[in-house]
Amino acid sequence: MSGARPDLSRAERILHEPVEAQAIILDLVGERLLEVETLFRRNLASPLGLIAEIGSFVAEGGGKRVRPMLHLLCARLCNYEGPHDVLLATVLEFIHSATLIHDDVIDGAAVRRGRPAVHRRWGNNVTVLFGDYLYAKAMAMALEARSLQVMEKLAEVTLQMTEGEMLQTRLVGRLDLTVPEYVELIDRKTACLFAGCCELAGILAGSTPEQQAALHRYGRNLGLAFQVVDDLLDFVGDEQRLGKPAASDLREGKATLPLIELISADGDRARQLAARISAGEAAASDVFALRDLLRSSGAIARTEREARRFAAQARAEMSNFPPSAARRALETLPGLLVTRDH
Repeated sequence: MSGARPDLSRAERILHEPVEAQAIILDLVGERLLEVETLFRRNLASPLGLIAEIGSFVAEGGGKRVRPMLHLLCARLCNYEGPHDVLLATVLEFIHSATLIHDDVIDGAAVRRGRPAVHRRWGNNVTVLFGDYLYAKAMAMALEARSLQVMEKLAEVTLQMTEGEMLQTRLVGRLDLTVPEYVELIDRKTACLFAGCCELAGILAGSTPEQQAALHRYGRNLGLAFQVVDDLLDFVGDEQRLGKPAASDLREGKATLPLIELISADGDRARQLAARISAGEAAASDVFALRDLLRSSGAIARTEREARRFAAQARAEMSNFPPSAARRALETLPGLLVTRDH
């Protein structure tokens, strides 16, 4: 029939309803995510008992697996049909896990996802070495893709993340952090890995340089939005769902965007409360008072607006790709990540 809308698959139809987006993403890449989980656990196994013990603990810790999911969706977007999307999705989760393990040692974090941090059970020395092991294992696995371009991108991302962690050590305790300094930090620590997840899919699929660049921009903006929301939830999220105490970042001396926005609006009172919390001298009432200030000053609303801005910039990059179920899922994903509660 002339002018009639072509028939769409179930996945494509449901993507028009945001409430069903999570189910659709699983329809598109759910089976591949299960393969990632299997490969992740298999490569954490080791004949060396200590590595196997820590590996089992890390595997049982779960996680959102956002980065593998993102890579797999982008591979679908680029019509990749080979076996290496699962491989690289697993590699990316190894790199992410190594980063978290090292971060917890540096920050002295007590918990991760509601359980003791790895270094609390095995000590700093063993934990740092295990994080190094995960990085080395990730690179060894990636060699199976037999792509110099893939290895160069993974090396670039790992270097940027290391630079971000080193930069963080210089900024700890600084409550006068500026927004540009904050964005540079989260760009290196978080967004560059998101960008790598997306761009690597384009590299695997042999996409055009323009499309690879669009995937990079999509992932970077998505990563920035993701981290801004993470930092907001650190103040206003449910502690049980987050698996960590409220204001954990500030307790570690880290100034994040909600606090930066608050200090710009209500400097003296905010600085006093933040300084006490950062120094470990705060009462529980101080955290509640800081939350109230964040709300009344409009800092929460401004932070949410910034996250939505990054999400919109990510979504706009999908115009560089033809319509498909994967494209619509990736257009929906920024909204899901911005509105999450943990």
